[in-house]
Amino acid sequence: MQLAVVGLNQSSAPLSVRERVSLAPERAGGLLARLPAGLTEGFILSTCNRTEIYAVVAHAASGARQLAEFFARSHGLAVTELEPHLYTHVQAAAARHLFRVTSGLDSMVLGEDQIVAQVKSALHQAQEAGSLGPWLHRLGSAALAASKRVRADTGLARSPVSVMSVALDAAHAELESLEHRRVVVVGAGRTADAVVRLCLSRAPSAAITVVNRTPERARELAARCGVEAAPWAALPELLSAADLLVTAVSALSPVVLKDDLARALPTGRQLIVLDLSVPRAVDPAAATIPGLTIHDVDALQERAVANRRRREGEVAAAEAIIAECTERFSEWWRAREVAPAIRRLRARADSIRDSEQQRALARLPGLTSNDQLIVREMADRLINKLLHQPMTNLKQYPDGANLATALDRLFAPTES
Repeated sequence: MQLAVVGLNQSSAPLSVRERVSLAPERAGGLLARLPAGLTEGFILSTCNRTEIYAVVAHAASGARQLAEFFARSHGLAVTELEPHLYTHVQAAAARHLFRVTSGLDSMVLGEDQIVAQVKSALHQAQEAGSLGPWLHRLGSAALAASKRVRADTGLARSPVSVMSVALDAAHAELESLEHRRVVVVGAGRTADAVVRLCLSRAPSAAITVVNRTPERARELAARCGVEAAPWAALPELLSAADLLVTAVSALSPVVLKDDLARALPTGRQLIVLDLSVPRAVDPAAATIPGLTIHDVDALQERAVANRRRREGEVAAAEAIIAECTERFSEWWRAREVAPAIRRLRARADSIRDSEQQRALARLPGLTSNDQLIVREMADRLINKLLHQPMTNLKQYPDGANLATALDRLFAPTES
């Protein structure tokens, strides 16, 4: 069995590509339920900056190719359309990649603190879909443990940051302050909740209104955070008075249209838009409207680079932790992979030992019980010493699975 991941992120693909393969949580479970034959376990990690599929495959090269084709086909695309933007990792490299992702080392915002919850959610979705088997369950647990160590033992967790915090930094710079500003948040999920709370922590006097296509969810979020809620139909009126619009929704096409924004911006008015949605929730064509400034997740890259420079001194220590965790996981994978062959070999050796002991003792009727014990102990020591090095090598060698196959063919062991 081999571990493989296929995906794309903010470094490998522009937003115009990423939004075509972004997955809402409710869709991920449906795809996992349709994993093709040969992909025995799988989970999908989809955030504003990445979409990745992790799976257990029979063979690295062919399995990774099958995974890439499934990835593309699931979004109605030809694999050739995505290939220039896809990356593929197998075995230890795949584990290392997830460990780096979960620790915030592969994020647009270095050390961002939202990814851990997103990884946990992806694992939960796979569990619900029945596609999180023992291999990927251990991988996910190891990734979360690696992230915990990185955040505890390095400075990456100091002054936690996220895409939301970088976005609000951009809005603060353009508006000079968020205090007493009128803010409209479109969405009512986890990201919208985080945006509202972060905005209030920075500017308690900001007048925040939550709008969502499901009004009950907007009211629930507003009640939790102590802000206002408004029906979807009120959005155009709210835009005409807003200083800042933040979108955090899951939609296949824009929900804030150019015409609505144009009507909300008479000459001389300014509106800052933070579009944190992937796919984008604000019509990109609206960028031509005078007085309107749109920051989508790719437009925040420059500010993220500045944040990265401030934290780069912590990267070496974090990478050392990731390397150690990757090796420990690889050792576990190798040991689990060869465990059946070791059990078969041990059973065969014990069976031979027992039959030869009985044969020898039957031919030596005059032995005392102490003498018989010595014979048995000698046979046990012989077997243990003969098997110790092969078993150790099977667990430690990177090609242990191939050695296990050879072992089965050489000794033809069978379960006792």
